Order: sequence, then C-alpha cells, then structure tokens
Amino acid sequence: MSRQVEELIFRAREPDVLLGRMAELAESRSGWVNLQPGIHPEDEPPASSGLLDLFEPHAAEIPICTWVPGRSKRRKTLPDTIGVQHASGTKVVARLDFLGVGMPSGWRWVQDHPRRGLVILLPQGASLQRVVDWLFSAAEALSPVELTGEWRALIHTSGKRARGVPKGKAL
Repeated sequence: MSRQVEELIFRAREPDVLLGRMAELAESRSGWVNLQPGIHPEDEPPASSGLLDLFEPHAAEIPICTWVPGRSKRRKTLPDTIGVQHASGTKVVARLDFLGVGMPSGWRWVQDHPRRGLVILLPQGASLQRVVDWLFSAAEALSPVELTGEWRALIHTSGKRARGVPKGKAL
C-alpha cells in the first residue's frame, strides 16, 4: 500500500480535527503525525548549506513534534510514542522540568539526545488531548523564537483515507 500524507493547519487552542484523526490512527494502530509550529516570517532560520549537512546533521532549530500509535505485535500492543526534535542541547528532560513542562506521571523517556531528540513512551490509555497539549508546551518552551499559535500537522497514513476528511483540509 502507498503512503498518503494529509495536511492540516490549525490553531493550538482548536485541535479538534487533529485529535479526531489521531483517534482514528490510534484505533487502526497505523500511521503517524508530525507537528510543526508556526513562526513569524522574520524568525525563519537561514537555509542550510546542504553539503555540510551530509557530514554534520543538525537538529531542527524550530522544534518538530511527532506522535506514533503503538503497533500491534504478537498478541500485544506496543506503547504509543511521542518525540520532539530540537536544537536546545543536552538534558532536555531536565530543562523542560525546570521550565514547568515536566512529563506527566507514567510517561517514560527513552531517548534524550541532542541530535536525535527526545522520545517518550506513553502509558496505555494516555489522553490524546493531554499528549497534544504537552507537545505544544514542550515545543514552545524549546523554541528559540516566539511561536504564532498556528500549527501544521502532517498525518501519514497507508491505504484508503478516513471517511469524511477531505485531502489537504486546512482549518
């Protein structure tokens, strides 16, 4: 099956369509969502040099968040995971805690790397609203520039599209 990418543009305080799509992915145990915060045009990072990135990859200057529903494997379901790719250096879990964006009880970080980012395993039944709110807060805390409150979600799916959601629906 081929992969499809659906794009949603929405405000952080109005994530209902995103939450609905995430619930569908959680039920089917497939796909993933990348979340990119909006920034002001004057805060755009400079274009990369391309060639240097082949030898020294850099983390995203503006945080990029990911949510992946746990896959079903051999009679068990793996935990959902979230991630934040960032350029804020080492020990981001401690920094987020210091900034008042600590992980909720039951969440467990499995990677805190300056280039590959932060990866967190979620407990079964974690609220999607709480997950999205935390990702928005973490991105805002780790961003070197002020965020606009607008977000872009890239929803990766395989096979047929969900009913009732037109391709490329912008809010």
